[in-house]
Amino acid sequence: MLPVLIVAATLAAQIPTPADSSRRARTDTLERVTVRAVRAGGAAPLSERTLTRDELQRGYSGQEAPLLLTRVPGITAYSESGSFTGYSYLRLRGLDQNRVNLSFDGIPLNDPEDQAFYFSNVPDFANSVQSVQVQRGTGTSAFGTASYAGSVNFQSLDLAAAQRGGELQLSGGSFDTRRAALQWRSGLVGGRWAMAARATSHQTDGFRRHSGNNASSGFFSAAYYGNRDVVKFTAFAGLSKLRSSYYAADEATARTDPRANPMGLNERDRFSQVFWNLQHVRAVGAHAVWTTTIYRQGAGGWFDVAVDPELWRFNLSYSWYGALSTYSYRRGAVAFDAGAHVMRYHRDHFLEVWPALDARVYDNTGRKDEQAAFAKLQVTRGRATWFGDLQLRRAGFTYLPDRHAGVAGPSIDWGFLNPRAGVTWRQTPALSLFASVGAVRREPTRDDMFVGADNLDATNAASILPLDHVRPERVTDYEAGFAWVRSALRVSANLFAMEFREEIAPVGALSLTGSPLRVNVGASHRRGFEGELRWQAARGVSLDATLALTDARINRFVDASTSTTYRDVRSRLTPRAVATQAVEWKLPQGFALQAEARELSESPLTNTGNRAAVLPGYVLADAALSWAHGASAVTVRVNNVLDRIAFGGGYASGGANYVFPFATRHVMVDLRRTF
Repeated sequence: MLPVLIVAATLAAQIPTPADSSRRARTDTLERVTVRAVRAGGAAPLSERTLTRDELQRGYSGQEAPLLLTRVPGITAYSESGSFTGYSYLRLRGLDQNRVNLSFDGIPLNDPEDQAFYFSNVPDFANSVQSVQVQRGTGTSAFGTASYAGSVNFQSLDLAAAQRGGELQLSGGSFDTRRAALQWRSGLVGGRWAMAARATSHQTDGFRRHSGNNASSGFFSAAYYGNRDVVKFTAFAGLSKLRSSYYAADEATARTDPRANPMGLNERDRFSQVFWNLQHVRAVGAHAVWTTTIYRQGAGGWFDVAVDPELWRFNLSYSWYGALSTYSYRRGAVAFDAGAHVMRYHRDHFLEVWPALDARVYDNTGRKDEQAAFAKLQVTRGRATWFGDLQLRRAGFTYLPDRHAGVAGPSIDWGFLNPRAGVTWRQTPALSLFASVGAVRREPTRDDMFVGADNLDATNAASILPLDHVRPERVTDYEAGFAWVRSALRVSANLFAMEFREEIAPVGALSLTGSPLRVNVGASHRRGFEGELRWQAARGVSLDATLALTDARINRFVDASTSTTYRDVRSRLTPRAVATQAVEWKLPQGFALQAEARELSESPLTNTGNRAAVLPGYVLADAALSWAHGASAVTVRVNNVLDRIAFGGGYASGGANYVFPFATRHVMVDLRRTF
């Protein structure tokens, strides 16, 4: 077990308020104020789902966070290794993860340069999460990268509301997977202080050959609760040492040998990540709360790639500072939130070639800064709740080339105005209906602008510059739906139409790391239906089912690699249908049975309409038996019970299909002991 200290602080909990009514500032905990400012409230006219800690922990064995979110309509996820860890990714309505706004207690997580976040860098991240809200579509304004496909907001563990005590978690199973996590919470001490800590070690060989991970992480949080103020420190960190599997195997090989990995034993990576923030929450009068947060994130490491006949080591290291502030006001029928965010980021890129790891082939830096502000107003009149949201965002990127590059460093700026509006109508106490429209623009990533290159110099400048050859993409999102809630039954459904202009879409060619390169494709759309049902069918028996139907098409584009014009083609990696079903049956003597199934239809591997370039559909099922007695609990989980060969992602290249498999049937055992 590799111990790693992680210093972190969770936003804290209920503040003891004095008898003076002017000081009873909040009915909810002040630790959730920033989260509330970026999340959707109960009356917001949006398509969203919030998963509680109990839902996240059901069947949890250390999976990376994307793999826990597949009960949300429209989300698909897979990992490159085929197992629980090792670069996992989610797609929302078929759009890739760097178009999804990711945040932790309202603080942005997406790397400003790539607009991505790699959960493999912080293993066991989900173990320090109290809840997750997924907003589909443009949602509400949040800090950081644009909520283009949607947003995923993680809320850290409650502190003051937690009971004093600890928990030991031990997991083990197939592929020599082992996890040990120890966590402890103080509860509220002396009415003023609370803290929590976690340390985790996680090892696995991975499902695919030599795709394992040796990782460790930690979490620490502490808060002080005054009469009108809360001061909190939050941090987490992780270290991951992976054997690479980011190249897919061709489909014919993967069907006969699902564990095949075309990458060599010497192709590895090692990355660490640290996150911390310090937050001050101040109750202003009886109805408002002001929150100010400063944060820092840092990550660094390397990955080795075989570029025949050599082994190249790409090095990345970034530092990211920011500050944000929110003001939240609640009084009667009016709710108002406003926020502002500033940040500065830089990432160093350099290349070394084995065995000369003390000589850099190149060394360059990307810098990005951002300023943003938003205001949201929600007003209830009679049965109707009206909602308006306006965000102003500016981002700028500057490139500092290697001193031998022979080119000047280019820069580019973008400015965006993103409006949203909607209404929720309460037809009856049980039935509500909503409609909304939102428009969002989003800048390209560095990889988009650099056509997959890691270094810009005189040899490739003509094919890359100017940086505005890939233009910002924009979407107008129309949503309408309903929610019907009874004591034992909740049914919700929505229709959506996402109309894109200048969508940045894959063109078919691949970068060195297997990522499809992307360009603007003009007009495109994603339209469909999403529904979910949650039913307490009987005492101890609960059902959870979701369905997402999506028609995703590109009207017309010219493939950059072949100059071929394509019309009315389906969008890459967007299945027409995604369905999930889950049932839990609580039995006497502390036993419980759980079963889950996920079904996806086939989806294209390219944007060319090639019927041969298709990712096959699949049905996967998992089952678990758990037992809890007093302070102890045991869960035995069988994943992929039917032992199906199935693929979660892939790409097409050179006339062949390349796919990332899900692990075949495997078993995990989890032991938990509280103290």
